[in-house]
Amino acid sequence: MSPCRILFVDDEHNVLSGLQRMLRGMRGEWEMHFVDSGEKALAVLATQPFDVIVSDMRMPGMGGAELLAEVRRRYPGVLRIILSGYSEAESVMRTVGPAHQFLAKPCSDQTLIRVIRRALELRRMVDSAKLRSLLAGIKNLPTPSDTYYALMKYIELPQASANGVAEIIGRDMAMTAELLKLTNSAYFTMPSRVTSPLQAVRILGFETLRALVLRIGIFRSFTGLEAMGRLMDDLNHDSFRVARMAERIARLEGMDVRQVEEAFCAGMLSPIGMLVLLDHLPAKFARAKQAVAHGEDPLDAELAVFGASHLQVGAYLLGFWGFKQAVVEAVAFSGRPSVIQGDQFGVPAAVHVARVLAGPSPAYASADVDREVGRMALDFGYLEGLGKGDRLAAWTAETMNDWKN
Repeated sequence: MSPCRILFVDDEHNVLSGLQRMLRGMRGEWEMHFVDSGEKALAVLATQPFDVIVSDMRMPGMGGAELLAEVRRRYPGVLRIILSGYSEAESVMRTVGPAHQFLAKPCSDQTLIRVIRRALELRRMVDSAKLRSLLAGIKNLPTPSDTYYALMKYIELPQASANGVAEIIGRDMAMTAELLKLTNSAYFTMPSRVTSPLQAVRILGFETLRALVLRIGIFRSFTGLEAMGRLMDDLNHDSFRVARMAERIARLEGMDVRQVEEAFCAGMLSPIGMLVLLDHLPAKFARAKQAVAHGEDPLDAELAVFGASHLQVGAYLLGFWGFKQAVVEAVAFSGRPSVIQGDQFGVPAAVHVARVLAGPSPAYASADVDREVGRMALDFGYLEGLGKGDRLAAWTAETMNDWKN
């Protein structure tokens, strides 16, 4: 297997020399190139392929944000990381969009290696290079127009608050993902990963978020066909329901506060890969839906059509954006938690059970077919192996009552 190719860009030669020394131990795993300007970086990229580009933000001529925007346009499959010494608010404003992740300068070798290595490891989830390139090139995800305009209207009110904004964002998986993407960046060096919109709003600050929404356009309103807009709205309601149910199951099984929060977050974001496939590959998704309507398992149908399930697609994207590993794994394995082969009932299992109990995804459910068509298969053998085979009735009763309340 050929080594991963990484391009480092910084106009200060002593910084480049420091990076070379700091990363000398990675030469067996990575093939590294170092250039001192954005223009030289584009020239090198034009002659040979790279997996990752790591650029300084402040450079004369072409700055880091401008360089990464151009890389996204020309080479969307390249992982884009920014190194910034700016203040938090300014850095967030300038890097949203062009960069997948941003790190604070000075950055330790351990942090830089961990961020790059983890992103590269995610490629195993999605075999298709074409699909990986599509995912790496995504700028933002669509939000149903009613939700989008409700936020736009609310955020300009004199009495608008962090709590109010977080409540609107927290019911939309695309906006939740975009917001958590920013605050989960290693730039903020938080003691633990952020899993709720309210935490994220408080970290960014209300005025910074307001500027991101109104001036930068961090969120995108869906502008396609009305029927697709309704489906995306249904997906949001469904994802919130799965999140609530996963949270409830995690509590019932005695998980700690951190795991309960992770269960809610992973449940909320578990269909995000579905949103990507519907938004970017609707014709292919129609083929998968047809196979499901004829009785095929949804995950198997997606694997046959796309080369990856929507759960793998979502996990790949979330991992690329720097989300907490526990949340990424919970999304990836929530379809078939037995793949993990653990000996404890964890967050992936809670999300799995919640998804099964919630019924088929709105993307597959239809009024003119049996309600069971498109329902994810319960990994019952796995639950029995954990001694949880007799808990299904209790989970069903509690989660349905909780949802009704």
